[in-house]
Amino acid sequence: MKRIYLLLLSALLVAFTYSCNPGTNGGNKVDFTAYPLIPKPVQIIYSHGHFNITENTGIFCPEKLEKTATIAAEQLGIKQPVNTGRKKKGIFLETDTSLNIEGYNLKVGRRKIEITGGSDAGVFYALQTLHQLSGFEGLPSDVPVVSISDYPRFSWRGLMLDCSRTFQSPEYLKKTIDRIAYYKMNVLHLHLTDDQGWRIEIKSHPELTEKGSKFHPEYNEPERHQGFYSREEMKDIIRYAGSKGITIVPEIEMPGHSTAVLVCYPELSCTGKMDDKIFPFFKGPGVTPDILCAGNEETFTLIEDVIDEIVEVFPSEFIHIGGDEAPKVRWEKCPKCQKRIRDEGLIDEKELQSYFISRVEKYINSKGRRLIGWSEIIEGGLAPNAAVMDWIGGAKEATEKGQDVVMSPTSHCYFDYPYTSINSERAYGFDPVKDLSEEQSEHILGLQANFWSHIDREPELVDKQLFPRLLSIA
Repeated sequence: MKRIYLLLLSALLVAFTYSCNPGTNGGNKVDFTAYPLIPKPVQIIYSHGHFNITENTGIFCPEKLEKTATIAAEQLGIKQPVNTGRKKKGIFLETDTSLNIEGYNLKVGRRKIEITGGSDAGVFYALQTLHQLSGFEGLPSDVPVVSISDYPRFSWRGLMLDCSRTFQSPEYLKKTIDRIAYYKMNVLHLHLTDDQGWRIEIKSHPELTEKGSKFHPEYNEPERHQGFYSREEMKDIIRYAGSKGITIVPEIEMPGHSTAVLVCYPELSCTGKMDDKIFPFFKGPGVTPDILCAGNEETFTLIEDVIDEIVEVFPSEFIHIGGDEAPKVRWEKCPKCQKRIRDEGLIDEKELQSYFISRVEKYINSKGRRLIGWSEIIEGGLAPNAAVMDWIGGAKEATEKGQDVVMSPTSHCYFDYPYTSINSERAYGFDPVKDLSEEQSEHILGLQANFWSHIDREPELVDKQLFPRLLSIA
């Protein structure tokens, strides 16, 4: 039965992704008895009859919901302007703060459709469910009489796109936002810096994009694989995502995966020297020994300058600082790093990394934001208010201490891996709170799929890796 459902699921997604035409049982009438909703609502009760949506169906709502209603009207194909037309037969939207903030109630009757959401996002998600019920075939369309109550199991339902190893165009990001919003995912995590490039404009340090966003000419990388987002471009993407209930979480890698920074500022490395080349992933080491010097005060000056501008652009609660795969070989031999260890009373380089992360966390907290990082930020002791993104472990240790975790393990959530390693059924089988106590489970914010762009680098290839298994995150 599960295999049959997965086949239906795959067929629906492929249809939506490439043609938005999943087929009906003749004309524009949907086969209600077999229609899958993704994700499956908490409660759904079908009844007899239908509501006929046409281009002239009115959508009526309070002023604060007009933007959401206009987006939905465009999706559905309704041409009647919001809050105009006959109220005797229409779609009525409202909010009720007693509901889960992302939850909703959807009631389809023969003469009207009533939607109540716990927030603008809840209303938006209800309208996505209505869109699925409409059958995508265009209008007019018969929607079944139904009562649906729904809310998410987790508050973080995310996708990470690696924009450093291969630059992802603003157009592709918006296309991705449309797709994940349709399935009620609510976080797009952008990996904006790595050894392969710095992708976000920092006005106080223009070298980061003037030089740090480009591969060395000897590699003959196409222009579409490199570049950066201006502050205004990113603000536009953030506004677009926000209109569809999605938060953009930025990631600025530190202290490792910092080649793009060190090419611009070699004095921030432990050796003070750096090969003047940014290389494509497979043209150099996967993990480089040169990382930001933790004993150099100028390192933290740069980081604070960057954070100052990141929080101006990104309104997200969390700022991701990476923290993964930071070899300590340079720190072990660096006089400045060794002095820092002595001066701070640290035991070793692992504790030096904890000092580094904790210091950055304090600065992020001072801006009213929270730090999140990959599993390795636990090394040497976890910063007091940090959240962990578990890709290779750490969830048990962090949640035992009462700290929050987003589950994103390589075993189930790395969608740059081939389907032979993680097929759709395996992705759907992942339980983020398995083997955790009830108290620990309360600190699991949710789960996230990750896509690293070093193998499949073109949009159509990225899509094939993400879909349909990305729907398991919804």
